[in-house]
Amino acid sequence: MRKLLCSLTILALIFATVQGFAASGKKIWVAPRTTSGKPVPKGSIKFYGYDSHKLAQYKTLNKLSYAMNQKLRNQGLGAKKNSYVNGTVDTIPYFSSWFITGSRNSVYPYSMVGHSPSAGGTTRVNTMIIPVTSVLTVGGAIMYTFDPNVATDPQGDDITLIAASPLFDATTTYPGPPSETGQFSDSHQRVAFRTTAAANWHTVLNNQGVPGFGTMFLEWNNGDWACISGNAPPCDPTTGDFPIFNINTISNAFQFFLNVSKPPNTTFTIFVTDWLTAFVPGGGCCVLGFHSAQAGIQDPAGVSVWTWGTFIPHNPDNGFTNPFAPFGDDTMVLSHEIDETYNDPFVQVGGTRVSPWVDGSVSFAQANLETGDVIEGMAAADVVYNVNLPVGGGYTYTVQNVANLEWFTRNPFNGGIYSFPNQGTLSHAPHPVGYTLGPPCWNYGQGSAGFFFGPLF
Repeated sequence: MRKLLCSLTILALIFATVQGFAASGKKIWVAPRTTSGKPVPKGSIKFYGYDSHKLAQYKTLNKLSYAMNQKLRNQGLGAKKNSYVNGTVDTIPYFSSWFITGSRNSVYPYSMVGHSPSAGGTTRVNTMIIPVTSVLTVGGAIMYTFDPNVATDPQGDDITLIAASPLFDATTTYPGPPSETGQFSDSHQRVAFRTTAAANWHTVLNNQGVPGFGTMFLEWNNGDWACISGNAPPCDPTTGDFPIFNINTISNAFQFFLNVSKPPNTTFTIFVTDWLTAFVPGGGCCVLGFHSAQAGIQDPAGVSVWTWGTFIPHNPDNGFTNPFAPFGDDTMVLSHEIDETYNDPFVQVGGTRVSPWVDGSVSFAQANLETGDVIEGMAAADVVYNVNLPVGGGYTYTVQNVANLEWFTRNPFNGGIYSFPNQGTLSHAPHPVGYTLGPPCWNYGQGSAGFFFGPLF
């Protein structure tokens, strides 16, 4: 009888959701639920904070075959020096090239979203946004519902705010030199390729709207979600406790939504959840988003590129406020993931690999073109960039400062533009001769101290 009552409760919620969206003609997808498991053991989740590098392997996912990775890599190597080739794989529009850097003068091929900068013109990248509602249950009874389609901030729901944000809005002017007006990542790319790109070169996101709505039911007893404290729910916000969901459970749900929505390989899919962040079973918390490349949905011979980001409203949601603020507010996570997708759409493995660099917080090293990771560990003043839209009033959006191509190529080594939009986050000031690591000269790994050369690791 208990199972029947729980099932009826869930069916009633699904019916209500379908009723709510029926008038819009949108499809409703409900992800399969886990059917066995046990609650997450207390003390098993370490709290690392916002997108810690200790969870880096869960923030970028390359699911491509070895052959596809090699094909993408070789396309970059096929470009002539200081030139670009447009990609031929069935996926979102991309171009490839290479650069030389490091103590061994190693050649590093890369692929980026868009078409050849030197050829010019505007490339429009089709996107579809799939809002995913998270229904948190205990023994089948609903404890919390986090819904990106419901307005928490007075200005609107998550999806409406994203559509009007700097990710898609082209009216924001970012400081220079050179100054750029346009969408966030398009403006970033124009700064990064300012010396070689044609004046009319743009790569813009074309928001095709919402094809359907996803719902995932997450059961506490099965370990689909937990309180960060490890205590039994409800989570107590007065003690700093808050709910988190299982990264494996949500990843399976995203894959289900991809399979049923069947986006063309040429479409960039963006999953949006409300407030919740992910934990790694047996590991730590919290992952706020990731981007992925896998075999195509409609054409398995091609590549499907997609991303997930959580939208944390400015105002309380189910009584919980942002535990990472100002990190993670509204579109900050999506700006990080989308910009990294622009610069590393196929997620590094077998493709984009660069000489190792030290991140801006001097806490870890990587060897890829993940533009957001370079800066996210720095102080809030260096990470967060605010944009007010409509211009001059309205809503204050949060995006993340990101690294430029010069941060990875070391060319120019001193005198380049290393970060965007705040060009002071990663300055080009060289360190004095005879400089040794440590205060007061150390400044976020900038200049020569911010790079080191060696074999890939």
